[in-house]
Amino acid sequence: MPDVVVVRWPEQRDEAARLARAGNALLYLVSGNDEPPLPTTCLEDWVRVPGDERDLRARLAALEVRANSHLGPPRIDDTGTLHFRGKSVHLSSVQARLVGALVAEYPEVVPDDVLVERAGGGSDPLWSLRSEMARLRARTRPLGLLVRRVTNRGYRMQEQ
Repeated sequence: MPDVVVVRWPEQRDEAARLARAGNALLYLVSGNDEPPLPTTCLEDWVRVPGDERDLRARLAALEVRANSHLGPPRIDDTGTLHFRGKSVHLSSVQARLVGALVAEYPEVVPDDVLVERAGGGSDPLWSLRSEMARLRARTRPLGLLVRRVTNRGYRMQEQ
């Protein structure tokens, strides 16, 4: 899960810039009459302090949801839809089973034998797997995901 970091604004301006460059989502706590920062991405938000604790919790929760959508690993839902960085694509049942294995080990290599089992075999299981993986590559590319062959080992899903 991506980190959501709470920083005091403007006191921690330099630290906030470093944290944002490192890929963290930021919630700025803005003091008194200070001007809040202008968020430059959907992974930034601010709340004025002192304030209502419920507002702070609500902003943190919303930021966590956005961070998971934009920064988290790929995920596949029960309908066979693959989600990554705010984009999604519906997969065939075989592709969904293959992606399930790839997402579970993301971004590590999933062995051929595990994927052959997920693909359902066929008369030539490795050929069938390679054919399915070629189709899967085409489906995942628009999401910013690559499915790569690791020779003599298996396949890995990774960000482009």
